[in-house]
Amino acid sequence: MRLGSRLTWTGVALAALVCVGCDGGDAPAAPSVDALPEVTNQNPLTVTGSAESGALVQIRVGSGSPTEGTAGDDGAFSIDVTLNAEVENTLLVSQTVGGVESEATMVTVTHDGTPPNAPQLDPIVTPTRRSMQRLRGQSEAGATITVTGGTEDAEATADADGRFEVTVSLATSDTMAVDNAIAVVATDVAGNEGPATDVTIVYDPTLPLEAPVLDDFPGFTNSATITLTGEAEAGVGISAVGAGTDGMTTVGDDGTFSVEIGLRPNQRNEVLLFAVAGGETSAAASAVIVHDDVAPNAPSLDPQASPTGAETIRMTGEAEPGATVDVTGGMADASGAADDEGFFSVDVMLNLDTDNTLSVTATDPAGNASDPTELMITQDSSLEEPVIVDPVSSPTSDPTVTLTGRAQADSAIEITGGADTVSAMSDASGDWTAMVTLRANTRNELRITRPGSGVDTIVTIEHDDVAPMAPELNDLASPTGNTTIDVTGTSEPRARISVSGGVMPASGTAGMDGRFSVPTQIAEDSETTLSVIATDRAGNSSTPSMATVTHSSSTPPAPRVDQANPAPTNMPTHVVTGRVEMPGAGIEIVIRGGMAEATGPTDPSSGTFSVEVTLNPNTENTLMVVSREGSIESPATPVTITHDDIAPATPNASNITASAGGCVLGVPTGGNVSGMMMSVEARSTVRVENVTRSTSATSTATDAGSFNVSLGACNGDVMRVTASDAAGNTSDFVEVNAS
Repeated sequence: MRLGSRLTWTGVALAALVCVGCDGGDAPAAPSVDALPEVTNQNPLTVTGSAESGALVQIRVGSGSPTEGTAGDDGAFSIDVTLNAEVENTLLVSQTVGGVESEATMVTVTHDGTPPNAPQLDPIVTPTRRSMQRLRGQSEAGATITVTGGTEDAEATADADGRFEVTVSLATSDTMAVDNAIAVVATDVAGNEGPATDVTIVYDPTLPLEAPVLDDFPGFTNSATITLTGEAEAGVGISAVGAGTDGMTTVGDDGTFSVEIGLRPNQRNEVLLFAVAGGETSAAASAVIVHDDVAPNAPSLDPQASPTGAETIRMTGEAEPGATVDVTGGMADASGAADDEGFFSVDVMLNLDTDNTLSVTATDPAGNASDPTELMITQDSSLEEPVIVDPVSSPTSDPTVTLTGRAQADSAIEITGGADTVSAMSDASGDWTAMVTLRANTRNELRITRPGSGVDTIVTIEHDDVAPMAPELNDLASPTGNTTIDVTGTSEPRARISVSGGVMPASGTAGMDGRFSVPTQIAEDSETTLSVIATDRAGNSSTPSMATVTHSSSTPPAPRVDQANPAPTNMPTHVVTGRVEMPGAGIEIVIRGGMAEATGPTDPSSGTFSVEVTLNPNTENTLMVVSREGSIESPATPVTITHDDIAPATPNASNITASAGGCVLGVPTGGNVSGMMMSVEARSTVRVENVTRSTSATSTATDAGSFNVSLGACNGDVMRVTASDAAGNTSDFVEVNAS
């Protein structure tokens, strides 16, 4: 039986809590009870302790009838007590001397007579030539896991989540396969032994050297180095290659290893780990780790109404996709997560009848925290609760939206901020519905209120019925010996990229800078025509971009590169990393398409390479990466990277407006800065700084160069606007005053 909670006790006479049938006179002391287990499968349970010589000792289980016994001449007693099965039992132990009953000593013990289920084992490698095997699996929390059938028994304890791992030593032979009949049994904390999970692990010394088995590792980190752990054959070497710096170690006698490697900064690292013994090298185990030590931008917040009668508000906005969003400054800290597109929603409890200065930060999966975005919201319990609005989809390509929600019964509701002012009435149950026409292709900040209440609900809906442009595709290697290729290019930021025409449809999402890479499977020994479509967040789809690629089994595989579509750079050189699929001595990498041809060696055992290329300045460079062995070259893998060291033009101040959101005690309750088409460079990152209050927020410009940034501002605050391109170049700033 899995128990939800258990009460800990000391086993000596606790505070006397109950006087059972007191008859007056000098009552004897409560008896002392020897320590009992917190959980037991015994029933009846023998309870021992000490009382006065010859005393009548009574033990009650809850409010039931007592079980009695007599203390010996030395005061010791031993009484068998029947417990209520499968529950926590409260025992009241008292003694009666000369007709006077003592107060009771209270102890608790939980009965559990149900054995645990058979442990569930994670997949096991068999046959194997590793003499030490770590078995992992799931069982009852706190259970003792016993493994028999190896050269000696082994034990471990399941953690609070029921996970366990235990190392077993296998019976081996120098010449022949040996079957190890392993039994894994769980015994719970009450002493119940469950059924065994049986598995046969075959030790076979004739097998090739096995690839290492990796323990769990983080997919993201902001550390310059990382330590990978795992299992392999005892005594063999471990070689870790493919990242910034290689690592080497030797597997211990227990079959485990730990190796430290350096990571290439702020990019994807595919680490390959090989077991090496003499002249034998195993297949590779792979660990993909993204290094990221760049903090996210401060979250962008949607407007919030202030003052408000609501005790809990829903904060929404945008942050780095996948980031954890934390809100402090309310009655309690709150957190949520940004989705794959960067949108988040966090419910925050407010301190009542006071000003709440809320601070919102984003922490990315690598652990980097953003600067905070702050917002002041005044909670006033004397105000009525705001109108409740049900969630609504944004952005949308529909010209109208239907809003629903709840308010006071039979009350008038007014909605402003769309194309027209809309009125509605709630019914006798308080439910209401209203159809709102949106202002086209812009952000609509709708305010929903009961006229005269002084309390608003703000809902932000972006209208967008403009389809993205067709994706810009990078070159594909053709013919190719690879059946899985990366379709790369650029599109509208955060658009969904759909690739059809391959063996099966494939899809991915463009990043904040519009770059995408979609692994796609193509048919063997035939020509494949791929159709690539971008669909924006509002549901508008582009016209397709087409690409044709031919697979040929007679063509050797092209090199695999880690990043076929890297971000633009303002650095004069770029390092191309990857590996060849058929490693060997004397294979080199040749890269053409930069300012000059670049070459570099591959690792003969792993096939990994790292080659620095000088880029043609301020243009798109299509680098053709081939492997060469003697005079024989493979097909090329294209790598498209743009060099750009020219800063964007200064934002056009005449196209930019800054709206103040009101102030409470000098702290802004909202605000917004927006730019019309061609106000900044297309797809640039727009940073708005409230110079007056030392706060900032960012957003991404559209293909048309328009943008919108939510940032708190009071009337007259100076808002500074800059634009940074994908290569990291930043424009001069312009300043506008909030009004």
